[in-house]
Amino acid sequence: GIVSKDGLKDVFSDFGNVRYNDHHFHYGYVLYAAAVLGRAKPTFVSQYGSYVDSLFYDVAHNSSSVMNLGGKSEIFFPFARHKSWFDGHSFASGLFPFADGKSQESSSEATNCYFSAYLWSKVRWAGSPEGDKIVDYARLLLATEITGAKTYWHMTPRSINPFTATSGSSNLLPVPYNTIFQQNYMVGNLGMTDVTSTTWFGTEVVYVHLINFLPVTAITSELFDKAYVKGERQVLMNTGSVEKAWTGYLISNEAIIDPNKAWTEAQSLVSQQIDSGSSKSQVLYWISTRPGFLSSTTAVVPDNDNQSSANPLEDTKGVVDTASTGSASCSAHDNCVKSELVGQCCPTNDGTMLSCCN
Repeated sequence: GIVSKDGLKDVFSDFGNVRYNDHHFHYGYVLYAAAVLGRAKPTFVSQYGSYVDSLFYDVAHNSSSVMNLGGKSEIFFPFARHKSWFDGHSFASGLFPFADGKSQESSSEATNCYFSAYLWSKVRWAGSPEGDKIVDYARLLLATEITGAKTYWHMTPRSINPFTATSGSSNLLPVPYNTIFQQNYMVGNLGMTDVTSTTWFGTEVVYVHLINFLPVTAITSELFDKAYVKGERQVLMNTGSVEKAWTGYLISNEAIIDPNKAWTEAQSLVSQQIDSGSSKSQVLYWISTRPGFLSSTTAVVPDNDNQSSANPLEDTKGVVDTASTGSASCSAHDNCVKSELVGQCCPTNDGTMLSCCN
């Protein structure tokens, strides 16, 4: 397998990477970035594809020659390193012994890994019979991980579960937890012999829910449906003050059920203050692409500390209305329109004149 240099010096470095902890969590991000680069610039694939392949094989290898299209490097990689086919999901643990066996905390990062593996396989191999088999295998890893997360991490109390609320209904997914534990709505850490609604780094409710929500990508909308998030928000609403690092994810979560309110709340975000795996622009893009988002909602507020809210669950004040007309509007300038800009351009709300201004 592929391990980090620091891990060779210290087994606990990089979250225990040298003993194969969390490979799917971490390598998934690299695979996602590589897939985006490969799609935008095909020469990236021809120049660096073999290096990216090594990370792909480390977490998504099927132990057959088809994976390497006739190559022999498969002997250096295990079969789907983290996936437990019996359990139907992955375990993040490597070679560290624990009393409860292997465990996994972030079901969403595991899902992100296999989504990223799927994207890379599409860019790298799709189009040939043998290559399509690799793509399909990545899809299988992804589908089982999503089903596993919805079965063992996402909990809906029986009283409002559409599959269990009425007698005689057909429930395609098992309900593994009792009614008291289900009130948590989200599992924090799932072990082979136990389960908790806490995390390795803290017991706060927001930690439990959002470590199982990040990162926010296209697959997030498949992992989190509106019905589940609607109930989950009732739990998150009672969390009180939220650390700024988590606010981008908290608002992105809300956008699934109320993108227009989330857009307003997102105006107070400052990219440097939220988690480095996100940004204000990424949050706004996510919100604006959710079903039900109204373009008339759009608003822009300058990125500064004075407009940062400690709690994104509170309504944001003083949002600038971009529906105004006149020469400042992007729509009044042909070059701005061609650049698909909206709102205020000439100048922007913070006084900047964009290059598209006539």
